[in-house]
Amino acid sequence: MLTSWINRLTSLRVVATGSRDRVRLLLPERGPMRVVYEKAVVHETYSVRARVLQRSMRIVFKPLLRYTPLSDRSLARMRSLDRLSARRRPSRHVEHSQHELGGVRVESMTHRYGPDSDMTILYLHGGGFFSCSIDTHRRVCERLALKSGATVISVDYVQLPEGSIADSVQDAIAAYAALLKTSDHPDKIVVAGDSAGGYLAMKIAELATRRGLQAPAALIGFSPLLSVDPEREDKAVQRIVRARDAYLPMSRIAQIRERWLPEGSAIEGFASPLLATAYISSPTFLVAVEDEMLRPEVEAMALLLSERGVEVETHIWRKQVHAFPVLADALPESDMALQLAADFARLAVGELHRAPTVDPHSHEKTIAGEIVSGPAS
Repeated sequence: MLTSWINRLTSLRVVATGSRDRVRLLLPERGPMRVVYEKAVVHETYSVRARVLQRSMRIVFKPLLRYTPLSDRSLARMRSLDRLSARRRPSRHVEHSQHELGGVRVESMTHRYGPDSDMTILYLHGGGFFSCSIDTHRRVCERLALKSGATVISVDYVQLPEGSIADSVQDAIAAYAALLKTSDHPDKIVVAGDSAGGYLAMKIAELATRRGLQAPAALIGFSPLLSVDPEREDKAVQRIVRARDAYLPMSRIAQIRERWLPEGSAIEGFASPLLATAYISSPTFLVAVEDEMLRPEVEAMALLLSERGVEVETHIWRKQVHAFPVLADALPESDMALQLAADFARLAVGELHRAPTVDPHSHEKTIAGEIVSGPAS
């Protein structure tokens, strides 16, 4: 549905620009993208589809998210819209099965074609802890299975209004602990997630260390939420680009946080994964967008982990929307980000013996950064 919508929006623009699918930045006053994590790979070019999607999100969806009340009734309506994704036909190249891990419902996806692998990717979907599901994120999991060869297991963790973030964290770590016990290759389990799911992926890594469990072989975060206060400016790094998130309204975070952390709820370990880097040792792959709200946290996490000697690969894209890799069939940049993540995961578990795929349009002319203050609590 989203793919066809983007196709219609971009049809006239494609005619005007010919067969070219990538455009160069036409704002010379901005210059090369500035970063604070010196090893980040930045992706300057962007497709016409990406630009159309970003502008459409800014015009249509951001106002809706800004003014929609966060009541139980409105949250239920959002979830009902998510269920429309269940009607989409699953990929015929992937076998699907649903079962439970640690008492949590999951969907397992195994490719019929693609590279051989003993790896398992445990995937936590995004959605701000109140929307999206294993149905909305089935396509990205299918693509990860096909690109990596892994069995991808998508976790249906509890969300608002049925539970708080603390409950989501417990579902995530319960599924991971059960997978460790049942997997034939527990040393080849990669934990991945986007946005709120990226938060849960990092919490799994932290709690695995705290509980004495085997750490994930690698972590993958697509625009991961790394604190419960992403709107705060006093992170471990300075914000060098004004946040102009395509559809996430920063003004709503305080109200959302009240739902995330109701009175009486307590998250095991640190509330913000940005404070838990001392407990995280898994190789980590991170993706962020140049001007999204969560980018400072991503670069702060990269700096804090790399200072401890943890392998970190960070990619920052221009003119994309928050968590764009989940749009697996809609954008060429999404496909590339998933391939980069799949290659990173295969390298981490010892199943890929070559350099990972790179973007020929990217550059590494970065501005070296340093930690300027302690991370926010």
